[in-house]
Amino acid sequence: MFAFYFPPYPLSIDNKDPAKDQYASWLDPAGSNGMYAEQGGHSRDRPLTRPVRSGDWRQADFEVEVRQAIAMGLDGFIYEHHTSTSDQRFNQFPKMLAAAKAVDPGFRIMLSPDFPTTKGAAPDKVISDVLMAKGHPSLYKLPDGTIPLAPFYPERQSPAWWDTVREKLAAQGMKTVLVPIFLDWSGSGKTEWNDSVAGYSSWGVRWQSSTDGYRKSGIEAAKRGKFYMAPAALEDVRPRDKRYWEPSNSGTLRQSFVKAMEGDADIVNLLTWNDYAESWLAPSVERGYAPADVVAYYTTWFKTGKEPSVKRDALYYFHRSHRTDAPFDASKQTIGAISIPYGDAATNNVELLAFVKEAGTLTIKQGTDVQTKEVTGPGMVSFKAPMVPGTTPVFELKRNGKVVQTVKSDTAIVKSVVYQDLINHAGGGVPCSRPL
Repeated sequence: MFAFYFPPYPLSIDNKDPAKDQYASWLDPAGSNGMYAEQGGHSRDRPLTRPVRSGDWRQADFEVEVRQAIAMGLDGFIYEHHTSTSDQRFNQFPKMLAAAKAVDPGFRIMLSPDFPTTKGAAPDKVISDVLMAKGHPSLYKLPDGTIPLAPFYPERQSPAWWDTVREKLAAQGMKTVLVPIFLDWSGSGKTEWNDSVAGYSSWGVRWQSSTDGYRKSGIEAAKRGKFYMAPAALEDVRPRDKRYWEPSNSGTLRQSFVKAMEGDADIVNLLTWNDYAESWLAPSVERGYAPADVVAYYTTWFKTGKEPSVKRDALYYFHRSHRTDAPFDASKQTIGAISIPYGDAATNNVELLAFVKEAGTLTIKQGTDVQTKEVTGPGMVSFKAPMVPGTTPVFELKRNGKVVQTVKSDTAIVKSVVYQDLINHAGGGVPCSRPL
């Protein structure tokens, strides 16, 4: 179980007071000298915050993220790696390796090398970047000792180009195999890659109805004699591109795991850990640990092959802060409406995702609107109700007429907005010790 780590968005970019740091600027429509004003700010969420650190703060932050990932049941990160002369965020790979080793020698880093996309470009820099990790104990290896390279969108170069990369690395004592994360692959085509790869993967989809492609992909990869790394994501919201896809609250994330298991996937890749400009699953300000806890449940299921039994009650929620058709201020959000380009149609529901240890009654309260669902036994239950603008949802679990647990959303549902915020906010859970 891995998560794709995107270096531009670490826990902290500049080690400043969270109220005044780079993330605060990106969240503010007027921040970054107004660079993202037309879309209402660069991002809609940020990592959980921490005080300003002394010493080697970058490695200390990586160690926190490694601990967070381990708490979710992850075995490692897939780290997108290249060096840069202009942006130090891309030069921290050695610190990530050191953090993994310091926290848990069993936590591994899989390489996802960046590469030049011009046809026929020399691979020299890719090779030198990859060789930075040669011999490091935290680098992920397959049982036969080979080192997987899992580049994103590798089809921008040919299979032969990647064969050359691997041959040149082998000549320098680094035996690698290719596990391409194709931009799109649902189990058909790409046969010209079969002699060059050890396994198949893809960037996947971000809407629930298309997740069955992961089942099909797993079956096809096995037919080709290769392993399969299935993608899983919560959602994808891109204000800069005026695009988002409908995730059906937590539905896309949960079904991604279900279809990965139905297709006998060998690995699941969470997409992504921390790309706050598109899709992220790391613990964050607007979602807390809710997605992480759901991932932990499915990680246990994936690894054991058995749906976990629920030992204690826990209530989580997933919903937006406004309907997708809520009016916005077009004089300020001048980029235009952020909309769905393709995929599932928009839905406007509040979801209560309940983990219950025994039968009970679930309730979603939005002002005077009260919806209930009877649960007949233990397990995980998704209960949805239409959003009611002008309210702040409250979620309850009752037994024998008595309230057992109550969670109030941290996110009010408003009737209109200045700027669209189409991410699913989330929260809930039970008190416990957390890495941050």
